[in-house]
Amino acid sequence: MKKVILIAIALSALAACNQQGVGFGPVGAGGGGVTPPQSTRTEFEMGGVEAPPVYRFSVNGDPSPADAMAAGASGLRTADSNLQVTVESRTYFMRQIQLNGENFVVVEGAAPVASLPGVIKTRTGCLVDPQPLRSNDAAVFTLDCS
Repeated sequence: MKKVILIAIALSALAACNQQGVGFGPVGAGGGGVTPPQSTRTEFEMGGVEAPPVYRFSVNGDPSPADAMAAGASGLRTADSNLQVTVESRTYFMRQIQLNGENFVVVEGAAPVASLPGVIKTRTGCLVDPQPLRSNDAAVFTLDCS
């Protein structure tokens, strides 16, 4: 009895389509209901998350994380030049540095915690190399923004 009811529902659904088929056009006919190709481009919004300030410099040769750490000298080591972020109850000051088109994030403050690369990824929209170049109170993460 249940099979008869299910078959009746399926037949009525097909009849409601007015013999136009479902999804890809009429049965046995090419065209008509072909779905358009979907874009492969992915876009996202940061949803109110503030991005670190971006500073652009040029260097001779291939840029390195050490170049990013030195970029801007002490002028960028001020609170006004960085975004203050608290991660796992530790405060960091971060800025994004572009050197000849290569992207880095300089993070100053406490020792980097394991979740810091995820926070950087969220704020920059770029993939983050989880192994930073470290100095006494700073770390430089290499980004892949392609």
